[in-house]
Amino acid sequence: MARPTPPYLGSAYYPEAWPLEQIDEDVALMLQAGMNVARMGEFAWSRMEPSEAQFDFTWLHLAVDKLGAAGIGIIMCTPTCTPPAWLVERYPEVLIMDDNGVRTEHGARRHACPTSPSYRDLCARIVARLADEFAADRNVVGWQIDNELYPSGGRGCCCPVCISGFRDALRKRFGTVQALNEAWGTDLWSQTHQDFERIPVPRRGTWHHPSLQTAWMEYQSDSYVAFSDAQADLLHAKGCKMVGTDMMPFGGLNYHKIHRKLDLVQFNHYNNMDTLWHAAFWMDYCRPIKPVPFWNTETATCWNGATTANGYKEPGFCRVNSWLPVALGGEANCYWLWRAHWSGQELMHGSVVDSWGRPLHIIGEVQEISTGFRTAGTFLSHTRPDVSGLALHFSCWAWLLYEFQSQVNGFQYGGKLTNAVYQPLLAGGWRPDIIDPAASLDPYRVVLSPFLPSLEESGLRDRLLDWIRAGGTWVAGPMTDNRTLHATKYRIAPFSVLEDWASVRVKHQIPGDPRDFGVRWTDGRDSKGSIWYDGLEPSEAETLATYTEGPVAGLSAVVRRAMGKGQIVLLGTMPQPDDFRAYLAELIPPAIRATDNVLAVPRSGPGGKGMVIVELHNRPGSVDLPSPGTDLLTRKTVSGKLEIAPCGVYVIQY
Repeated sequence: MARPTPPYLGSAYYPEAWPLEQIDEDVALMLQAGMNVARMGEFAWSRMEPSEAQFDFTWLHLAVDKLGAAGIGIIMCTPTCTPPAWLVERYPEVLIMDDNGVRTEHGARRHACPTSPSYRDLCARIVARLADEFAADRNVVGWQIDNELYPSGGRGCCCPVCISGFRDALRKRFGTVQALNEAWGTDLWSQTHQDFERIPVPRRGTWHHPSLQTAWMEYQSDSYVAFSDAQADLLHAKGCKMVGTDMMPFGGLNYHKIHRKLDLVQFNHYNNMDTLWHAAFWMDYCRPIKPVPFWNTETATCWNGATTANGYKEPGFCRVNSWLPVALGGEANCYWLWRAHWSGQELMHGSVVDSWGRPLHIIGEVQEISTGFRTAGTFLSHTRPDVSGLALHFSCWAWLLYEFQSQVNGFQYGGKLTNAVYQPLLAGGWRPDIIDPAASLDPYRVVLSPFLPSLEESGLRDRLLDWIRAGGTWVAGPMTDNRTLHATKYRIAPFSVLEDWASVRVKHQIPGDPRDFGVRWTDGRDSKGSIWYDGLEPSEAETLATYTEGPVAGLSAVVRRAMGKGQIVLLGTMPQPDDFRAYLAELIPPAIRATDNVLAVPRSGPGGKGMVIVELHNRPGSVDLPSPGTDLLTRKTVSGKLEIAPCGVYVIQY
């Protein structure tokens, strides 16, 4: 049969866990379900290399050939997340060491050190052999490096190789230990380091210097970036195409860096209906990283689970969850997993068919999704989500910094960014790109940078200044520009440039714990701030909101200042959602008018114009269509206010 074309609908398949004669049954069931892609190989190292340098790919070729003959493409995964028992027995130095000096044991996954020379060599060997076998196989539509790369535990790997690598990274960064001491301010508490070789691992049981902690976790992130880079270089040298690595929704690994050598973004998530909008945040982050559509490589059909099942989802969840990545610019949705495991640590996880091959209760939704992907496939493949002109900064470095100095009680970077900023945008009809500080600002009219502690990342400060002067609107704060890249405060002012750029002076700073303070907007609305309070004294800036109580009473809470052809809006506190939306609407209108439970994503391209609509909260909603069109899933003509059913999905072409 012909090679499958996107959108892809598939699942993770583990033929190594089942009798090979069962493959024909699985292929038939996959076709009945409407699948056109399968992920394989990610945990199968012991089947590929049952003993050192003895390889067996016959079983994998059999599976690939049978699936390919049925028109089911393969996402081939490198198996380096799960080294075999023989490997760790022969090379125990590859095992991750925790911050107490204890090595992990074989028996789980992600238990090998990414910097271990032995492990890197062994990984290179199996990846090279896998690529030799399948790089030219036309049934393989893409590649996945490893599985869910992320620093393990609270401090990643603390083995001698990692400690030495960390100290070398500090030497390269600072040159001398005296320069490090000066940058980190180690005279406090007599923490001055005498030489790089005696800089310690920041163990969890000790209240270590936050600059040390942040630098250590930066190194851990970089070690996984280097681990991925090595495999990407090897796979590309062998002729492999569409190479990615499946990410999870955590910020402690620098996803912008890790994708410099990858061809596409892959993403895994496991959300319930009440948290599904969180996945939209991460997909809005995936989409701008690369110019090609991302792949949602893992998500649940119905419930999660390890040896205990949990998180049952109501009917309709699978539909909306499967369409969400496609609505937001992806071209694949893969379930974890195809056939439920019959053994092991995850045998109670939801799937498409159960361990004995009977389709689960969600099979009707899966088949409906497949039909929809095919019906709307031409339009989806020839259009992309429109760039709305609005971007929101998200920083891996900020994630790490706030882990060790939250600045105000209860502040958690990811949670505050999604709940206090992104969710109001989503509910108000805005369609932001979530961008790294290294990303270009050129596609955007308005950029939001809340809780972005350092503008030194990737030369952002200078690029922001040029972009603002050329006509951009920058909304900064609260808790922005208040840290150096060494995780310290500035010593002359609370910000590096914000007082100067916004033409203000910060008179007082007050944490939003345990209470919030009143704010009055210039139109007379009384409200509250939240999280943090910079009391601003404007010079040339225009006051947009003023504090009405507490030590900051009478001081400006929000100011605006023109700069060149653009402007800066400085938030001294985080406004309430309605206030935030009201002011943002003055800067850039929402992409679409819809109820707060409806995600509507305008699209355009060679395939025409339209939008994909997904209801996210299992309740009725509506959207105002900008033009009459056709719902490609039902072939019905629609116009005006479109009523949206709970968990409804619509693909509108104008």
